[in-house]
Amino acid sequence: MEWKKKDLTLPPSPLVPDYERDLLDPFLFKGMDKAVERILTALTNKEKIIIFGDYDADGVPATALLASFFNQIGFTFYDIFIPDRHLESYGLSLERVKEFAADDVKLIITVDCGITDIAEVDLANKQGIDVIITDHHLPPAVRPAAEVIINAKQADDRYPFKELCGSGVAFKLVQALITRGNFNLPKGWEKWLLDLVAVATISDMVPLTGENRVLTHFGLIVLRKTKRVGLKALLAALKLNPRFVTEDDIGFMVGPRINSASRMGHASEAYNLLMTEDVETAATIAKNLDTKNTARKGAVENILKAVEGLVGTKEPLPVLVVGQNDFSPGILGLVASRLVEKYRRPAFVWGKTEFGEIKGSGRSDGSVNLVELMRAAGDNLFSDLGGHVMAAGFTLLPGKEGELNDKLNAVYNQVKQATMSSVIFYDRELTLDGCTEATWRVIEQWAPFGVGNTKPVFLFNKLKVFQVKMFGNGGIHLELTFKTNQSKNICAIGFFYTKDLKVTAGETIDLLATMEKSYFRGIPELRLRIVDLKKA
Repeated sequence: MEWKKKDLTLPPSPLVPDYERDLLDPFLFKGMDKAVERILTALTNKEKIIIFGDYDADGVPATALLASFFNQIGFTFYDIFIPDRHLESYGLSLERVKEFAADDVKLIITVDCGITDIAEVDLANKQGIDVIITDHHLPPAVRPAAEVIINAKQADDRYPFKELCGSGVAFKLVQALITRGNFNLPKGWEKWLLDLVAVATISDMVPLTGENRVLTHFGLIVLRKTKRVGLKALLAALKLNPRFVTEDDIGFMVGPRINSASRMGHASEAYNLLMTEDVETAATIAKNLDTKNTARKGAVENILKAVEGLVGTKEPLPVLVVGQNDFSPGILGLVASRLVEKYRRPAFVWGKTEFGEIKGSGRSDGSVNLVELMRAAGDNLFSDLGGHVMAAGFTLLPGKEGELNDKLNAVYNQVKQATMSSVIFYDRELTLDGCTEATWRVIEQWAPFGVGNTKPVFLFNKLKVFQVKMFGNGGIHLELTFKTNQSKNICAIGFFYTKDLKVTAGETIDLLATMEKSYFRGIPELRLRIVDLKKA
């Protein structure tokens, strides 16, 4: 990879978000007026409502967010439903709609799902159930005939910001309901929901720009003083000091634990964590999720080892497609992400469910919109598909797993958006002596960092390596230690280090890295996060 200095780095504007100034009017969403009117009618008439959520670290907080609002206003005529990731398809199902009808449900509100559920919404309509879809995934050409669809990605929607996650959309719905409803809530009560929005926004890896940056900025403030017993328990289980929780802590520690509930069991466990008010229950669930996450890591590594053998036998095509019947579909998104990191091309991985369905996940390297790629591959390949530009899920029609590789690669060149650059850009040069608290205070003004608002990358020239250590299960992470001119130690961490370049103590290297502040074991420490390195 070639390294080049950026021509210009511009900060977000304005640098410090303002809640009142920067949050957009929720009624700019197409259909928001109608959605609010329908929900207020249901609340007044005490109609049975189902909150139907997705099972990931966006859908579960979104479900908890809307349920928390109903609880706060004293509305009890609702239930929530989150599908079993291993046994059911993504989104609504015909069977569940029939069950809801039998249970006299009058309104379904989806969160973080529903935009592709055409047949399911048609059935709900026939059964006398209204459906309000709140979603952020890419809409199909033909949309469900729902009562209302709240999704900024609709071509005819005028909401200015298109990148809210599912929890972000759910928050805008609550914001609108509070504006129009007479709930006698304390002014600004909705801000207490922002801890959930921050967790979801960071975990779902939507761009931390525009309104997402505002929601996450204030969401982190709320999270640091959260009233949620479950989030407090999870932070305690992870040995994270709530006062110093960062977006990295959510992305690398909190989010994966919430996701582990559905990946290694059922998402209801994560939902219960976010909703419980019992300290002992919260502590037990938090410990269970941490244990599940450890098991998840082992399962991912086992599949990756198997995949390495499969990839070695394949011709290097533009899209990497692998699968085996014994791969657990619940963790294949993580496997696909790791494959993209290593092979620098889009990756699709599939496995078989207990009921014989072939389900899988795809991750993009940025060169192609995954949903467009799958749609271009043909209607006679997938029974279900959906997702984002960069991440998607799918279910194959019976017996089609043998065609997936050929069909995706056949249409790749038709829909690819760009050739991936072999250049890594950095912002400026820095010395180890420049890694100071003063420098960090300047950097953190740009936080929260994430997709679309990345940390500044620094070039460190001719660093002498003092110590090299591999750590983590199986030695998959790299830690380099350097000495400043004042003989202070500065560490550089590379998680999931996959480069073939081996580094030894005493060598001199050039390093691209970001700066971060770690509070591991409660000890504040400035350190570097490796972006790339090479021999000097």
